Amino acid sequence: MAVAEASENGTANPFTIIHRRRFVMLAGLASTRRRAMAALASSLALLLAVPAAADMFTVAPVAVDETAETAAAARDIALTKGQQRALRRLLERLTLKVDHGRLPSLDAGAVAELVSGIGIDEEKTSATRYIASLSVAFKKDEMRRLLRGHGIPFSEARSKPLLVLPVLRAAGAVRLWQSPNPWHEAWSNVRTGPDAPVPLIVPAGELADIAALGAEQALAGDARPLAAIAGRYGVADVLVAFAEIDVDLATRVRRLQVSLQRHGPTGPSAVVESFSSREGESEAALIERVAAAIAGGIQERWKAETLIRFDRERSLSAVVPLRGLRDWLVVRERLGGNSLVRRVELTALSVESARIVLHYWGDVARLTVALAQSDLRLVEDAAGFWKVARSDGS
Repeated sequence: MAVAEASENGTANPFTIIHRRRFVMLAGLASTRRRAMAALASSLALLLAVPAAADMFTVAPVAVDETAETAAAARDIALTKGQQRALRRLLERLTLKVDHGRLPSLDAGAVAELVSGIGIDEEKTSATRYIASLSVAFKKDEMRRLLRGHGIPFSEARSKPLLVLPVLRAAGAVRLWQSPNPWHEAWSNVRTGPDAPVPLIVPAGELADIAALGAEQALAGDARPLAAIAGRYGVADVLVAFAEIDVDLATRVRRLQVSLQRHGPTGPSAVVESFSSREGESEAALIERVAAAIAGGIQERWKAETLIRFDRERSLSAVVPLRGLRDWLVVRERLGGNSLVRRVELTALSVESARIVLHYWGDVARLTVALAQSDLRLVEDAAGFWKVARSDGS
């Protein structure tokens, strides 16, 4: 229901504000003419609910703001452009940066054919203007065919969230929660969102965070407090991003040296990187740039590790230890939902185990990484036999 809001001085607000919680447009009209008009007619078919950032194939939020002769015309233009913008974001999310230059460019009708639904969180309309925040969901199979048809490898696997603890050494002091900590602020400003390949969580520094872990404990890799803060945020992996700033007095060039210490189930790992300021770049700008670059690198490395290579279809036989039928149902569902698994062939089933043949894309290393995100452990024993087991302990 539309409600005209009053402005602060009591006059009518020229915008009509409409709250629509996650309505969806069903796309895919049959004729060529209808396909071309699908994006323009999207506002006429808002029917079903769309979950926020439901999976890797949903893009949100997509901000639109268009002006035309009428509100209806502005809305059609906004929804058309919103779908195109969302498609570009999705394509870039699924693929490596090195392939972004050859991503396909589609017209409005072709884009509309790929859309399974549009969610509108909030609309504002005037006589000639339309403003909204959209969620655009795309059809998985059609998107896979599009990328495969253009020969572009992609990853649709999502990592478990990664907790980032930005520790800064400046003026002899080591800071994590204390202010000022521009390194922490820069990481807090990194926008990955819950739909990113690797969702990043940066704690705000609440009292419970401070009580769980201190800066020195983070740098020392103290297992107990690291486990405490990981448990607080429900994550398995913690990244301690330690930065130090120094200035070359002769050249006035600022250098930011960053040590990335990752702690998780597979054990600790460390990487050290160094960054120099650009000409005229302030210290704050350097810190913001480096945080964004490292966050982007995390996303790229994950995609590289989980790329689907359709030219490499393989299979392996494995046993699945079971504690009952429910175990098998859970494992089967998780395998079926994994992007690298093409199909699962059940060859034998008993109370204690299931024997399967996994048909998958890529190689075992990528498959192992992808299955771990679904709490499945793929291991090979000394005799060369494979086992798929639940790793969530439930």
